[in-house]
Amino acid sequence: MKFSELSADGWAELAPYLDTAVLPVSGLQGTEMPHEATAVLERLRDVLDLIEIPFKGRIVTYPACQYGTWTPELSSQLQSLSSNLRQVGFKYVVIVMAFGAPSEAKVETGADLIISLSEQGELPSGTDVNDAVRQLWLGRA
Repeated sequence: MKFSELSADGWAELAPYLDTAVLPVSGLQGTEMPHEATAVLERLRDVLDLIEIPFKGRIVTYPACQYGTWTPELSSQLQSLSSNLRQVGFKYVVIVMAFGAPSEAKVETGADLIISLSEQGELPSGTDVNDAVRQLWLGRA
C-alpha cells in the first residue's frame, strides 16, 4: 500500500498486518536533464514493483528520498529514517534504491533489507526479491 491510501482509522485497523515499511531512494543529484531524471524514476518504479505488487497488504511504501548519492550524509539520513519508521510501529524496514547499493548499505542504514540495482545497473530478479523478503519475515535474513 502507498502511505497516502491509509487514513487514521484505516491505519489503526490495518497496523497489525502492515509490519513492513518500504523507503524508496532515487539517488537524483540535481544535475540530470529532465529525460535523465525520468529514467532514474522509472528505474525506481521498476524496482519498487518487485516488492509492491507481490506483497501488497503487508507493506507500506513511504515517499521517496529523491536527492543524494551514496555518502555518509545519505547513510546517516537513511539510518535516522529507518529508526523513525520502527518507532512508529514497523517491525521491518526495506530500502529500495534506483542505483547499486554498496555492500555496507544494510549495516550503515539500519535497514533489514536493501533492494537495489546490480553494479551493472540491472534490476534484481523478482524471484530473488521475493525470496529475500520472505526470508526476512521468517527471521532468516
